[in-house]
Amino acid sequence: MSPETPPPAHPENEPSRPGGQVPFGPEAAASAEHSLSTLRDPDDALRILHGIEEAGASFAAYLLLPDTNVAAPDVLENFYNSYADAWETFAEFRHDVLEGLGWLQALKKVMREQGIPDDHITLNHAVIDKRVLETYDVVHLDGWWHVFNK
Repeated sequence: MSPETPPPAHPENEPSRPGGQVPFGPEAAASAEHSLSTLRDPDDALRILHGIEEAGASFAAYLLLPDTNVAAPDVLENFYNSYADAWETFAEFRHDVLEGLGWLQALKKVMREQGIPDDHITLNHAVIDKRVLETYDVVHLDGWWHVFNK
């Protein structure tokens, strides 16, 4: 896996969800409240509120990243530049990364060509997950996995 190869991006690099935005739960609300409580400038607070209104829980997850400057004038732009998407399970995220890298298709092709039964080869998810977490910033918030490019 190459750290330079991100998972498939959405059109215009903006997050999308077939059924709408990721649910905004109590952990997202706590993230927003905490970020707002650290700000003294009303313009900074308005940017955070705009980000929450526009991107919801995904933006609230971004606020939890250790290197996010919540007072930055371009905080929402920085969010969109780094946000990949959100998944309900880490396994779905891992699958999309491996699919985006072409690993799953290549493995299926080799197995089909060589007549290898499906239960004969398994991926080492622990090792793959370690590499994925070295490549992406991940925030688990209200049951969803929000993923950001480092």
